[in-house]
Formats: sequence, structure tokens, C-alpha cells
Amino acid sequence: MAMTNNDLDELKRLAQAIVDPKKTVRDLIPEAVALRDFFERKTNFQFDPSVNIASGETRLDSGLAVSPTIAAMCLRELARSAGFIRGMYQAIGDALQADRPVRVLYAGCGPYALLALPSMALLSPDRVRFTLLDVHQEALDRALALIDAFGFSDFLDDALCADATRYRIPPDQQPDIILSETMAVCLRNEPQVAIARHLLSQAPEARMVPQSVSVEAWLLNPSKEFTFMPAGHTGPIPEPERDRVYLGQVFELSAANVRAWENIQGDSLPAGRVSLPSELEKRYLPYLLTKIVVYGDNGLQDYDSSLTMPRNLRETPAAGATLQFRYILGAHPELAYEVVA
Repeated sequence: MAMTNNDLDELKRLAQAIVDPKKTVRDLIPEAVALRDFFERKTNFQFDPSVNIASGETRLDSGLAVSPTIAAMCLRELARSAGFIRGMYQAIGDALQADRPVRVLYAGCGPYALLALPSMALLSPDRVRFTLLDVHQEALDRALALIDAFGFSDFLDDALCADATRYRIPPDQQPDIILSETMAVCLRNEPQVAIARHLLSQAPEARMVPQSVSVEAWLLNPSKEFTFMPAGHTGPIPEPERDRVYLGQVFELSAANVRAWENIQGDSLPAGRVSLPSELEKRYLPYLLTKIVVYGDNGLQDYDSSLTMPRNLRETPAAGATLQFRYILGAHPELAYEVVA
């Protein structure tokens, strides 16, 4: 592929709009749509419904590495793209060094290196440099071709086809930022937790993007989660009047917790305990909600993306039950619970 000066100008324009701190993530949906269309057009990405989009995925001993096609399709989650691009740019700004570039280790770059290219368009190689990792050679090759087409190769310290949970950081390339967006809702199935633990253990002073991913237990009234408008409605859609009861946080992935887990060698990590009310009204069902702080004041709210959709518990515990959670590690990571009282 070949990029023109107009292409580079367009990427710069979109990147500058997305990192504008005066706008909210939801204000940026038009720019996120334009960025999606730009990348898919320039890389000739086409969704073929006759082909299994999961083809090419890899089940690692730390979780599922999604296929290059699914990784590419994450660009279509508009608030997710805008939120992570903004957070990444802010993290680089906070990590700027006077005497050398900021070093970013990008684990799971996918076929677009989506969270690196906008910063490359806005900065210079003497301000920031990247090491790219992806477990799929196809995804890495596509990302490198895109970077080369924009003339951004000078931003790269290295690019490796590697499992990020086994990668050893060279002593002279300690990252200032560890960037990994390799997760699903409730930190289930994908290796975000394993990657963070492995890489932060080698670079404990690095900033982590996302800064935190927490999972909370709530009682939700499903009939109040959305506003249902009659056919023919015109004008603004009012915010839903949700009916919820907060039970408590059951898990959080953060740099502080990764340090606290340093000596845990077993097959699970500790998580929280919550109790249901002694009288549980029938309109409520228990759900887990994922809260993501990308960096600083950049985050994803409920329903912003597939990562922040409510996830119901497999079974509805009895009123008054106490649930003890733990985070199961391994090839199928997930939050699990048992009723302890």
C-alpha cells in the first residue's frame, strides 16, 4: 500500500481531533467513524460473512489471542477506539523525557497498531518510540506495512512475533509505558491480566495503559436499563432512569494490585466478596459491570463498547447469599464465585 501526503494529513487531522481534551469520548463518534473508514479503506479490509472471523485465533496457556480479523474489527467499536487513543496520547505526554524518547511496549498491536499510529502522526521519533508485539505474524506484518506506508518506521525500536506473557524485556529497553488492550468483558477469556502481571514484573515503574480495569457486582432492573421510545419519536432521547443497587467491587487489575500479587504462584488470584440483600425484590437480577480507566480522565462507561456491557451471573443466588469471587488463571481466565453463606 502507498500513502500520499493527503493521507498523512488526514490521519493527523483525525488524531488531533480525537486527542482534543475539550471533547468527550462520545463527542468524537464522527471522528472515530472517519478513522475506521480511513483505515479499512487504505488496508482494503473487507468483512466476508462466508468466512469464520475466528479463523486464526490462538488459545494460549494464558488465554485466547483473538484472530487478526477480530482484532481488526475492534476498530469498529467507536468509543473504545477514541477512548484508548486519547488515553495513550495523554500517557505519553505525562511520561515525556528531557533526554530521550518515551519508550512504549505495545503488547498485542493487532493489524492496525491502532493505539500507536495516531501518536506517531502527532509526535516525532525523538519524543516517542514503540516496541510492537503480536502473537500472530499476519497481524504484525499488516501493522508493519501500514507503519511503513506512512513513513513511520523510525518510530520503531523493535517489532516481534511473540507471546507477550513470555516476552523478556531487554535490560536496556525498559519501557516507560506498557500498553495492552487484550481483553473481553469482565476480563474473561483473553490474557490481559496475565500480560500485565508478566510485563509489569519486569518493568515495575512503567505506566500501565489501561490504568485500571475493575469489575463490580450490581443488582439491575433490566426493564430500566434502556429508554424505549415510541415509533415516530422526534427530538432528543432522554437518558434512561436506571434502577440499580451497588453490591461492591469484586476485582481490579491495576499496577498496585499487580505488585500485591507478585508472590502468588497458584492458579487463581484473590478477589472480592459481596452479599445480596436479605430481601431480594423480583425486579432485580445480579450482574457484573466492567469499568475501564484508560488513563487519567479517559475511560469507558457502561455500554460504550463490548468491554463494558453488563454480564449476568450464570445463576441467580438466593436472597442474603454471600458470594466469594476469585480470578481463575490459565487458558480460560475468568472471574468465578462460590456461595459461602
